[in-house]
Amino acid sequence: MSTHHAATAPQGQSGRLAFIDIAKGLGIILIVLGHNQVFGFRFPDVRDFLTAFRLPFFFFMAGVTFSVGSKSLGEIAVRRADAWLKPLVVVVLVTGLLDTTLHGVTWESVLLGLAYPTGFTIDPLPLWFLAHLWLLYLFCTLLLKADGRLYDTVPKKVILLLVLATCGYFLMSAFASAAEVPECRVQTEFSANLFQCGLPFSADILLLTSFYFLLGNFLSSYIKYFQINRVWAAIALLAMAVFQFGFDYTIDFNLRHYDTPVLTTLQALCGIYLMLCACMLLSKVTIAAKFLCYLGSASLFILLFHLSILHGLIPVLQRDFHSSVIIVMISLIVATGAPAILWEIAKHNKVLSALLLPRKWQRKQATPGVQMTAR
Repeated sequence: MSTHHAATAPQGQSGRLAFIDIAKGLGIILIVLGHNQVFGFRFPDVRDFLTAFRLPFFFFMAGVTFSVGSKSLGEIAVRRADAWLKPLVVVVLVTGLLDTTLHGVTWESVLLGLAYPTGFTIDPLPLWFLAHLWLLYLFCTLLLKADGRLYDTVPKKVILLLVLATCGYFLMSAFASAAEVPECRVQTEFSANLFQCGLPFSADILLLTSFYFLLGNFLSSYIKYFQINRVWAAIALLAMAVFQFGFDYTIDFNLRHYDTPVLTTLQALCGIYLMLCACMLLSKVTIAAKFLCYLGSASLFILLFHLSILHGLIPVLQRDFHSSVIIVMISLIVATGAPAILWEIAKHNKVLSALLLPRKWQRKQATPGVQMTAR
């Protein structure tokens, strides 16, 4: 990695680094593919390869774009709740209304997803990520504001990250894995069994996800002006091949699945580096860069709605098409394109905008010596 003057970095129309939005766009495509059952069945090796780093990359990039600045914990909590928890509540309630009317789902199950938001309670399932991301922002804000002496040198940052990764692995391991306990895949009633499967807002994985988030935050100044190092890229690619074909490690935070604390983490870090390399290469292709930047900007809506679209669309495609490749391609286009269209509609509709989009927070006048947030 190397730093360059800000003027040399690719910029988006809004003045943000296009590289960051490209990363978000590519990341959300991988999320949609990961939730596509036909893709997983047809390309199991590719699916396993992606699960080794897909969510760690998302948490890492969230840390890259995060800066505490002068904002208080309460201010960050309110802003992030407006951006993420508000649309989460709206989508869960609308989905719950349809499910209770058409499929006999109980309102207890719907309310459980709101009161105890995690992957095994909430519908649509991907929304657990938004609930956890809100908690993650608050926790990392507390850490960063608590005492700067905790991370004011590189060795201290390394120690902090190692403590988070180690403690996070053992904390998550204290809860039942849905891969081993089928009951932890879906819970529909308030009961003591919930605590065996995980904590609300997926707090039991918080330390581990904080490791990736703070790693991205500590490396932010390098990542924003990232340049490919061919030697490191070759090493990362070779390591990923060894991990993939020699060990087949995967990560699934929702299922509380994390194979080993050391090798699984190294595999995820190699995958993150390769993703950064891919984003940098794509930033040099104008059409691809614009397309991925747009998907990155619409990524919240894609996250909110893509799974419901896939569940309704794939059975229809399987009836009319016999090629799994065609089914995957069409479902990917629709599952990303339809939410993007809805995003465009919401921006011009007062009701949808109020329900699903964050308020336009007015930036405070920056004062000398105070760092403002990147977002």
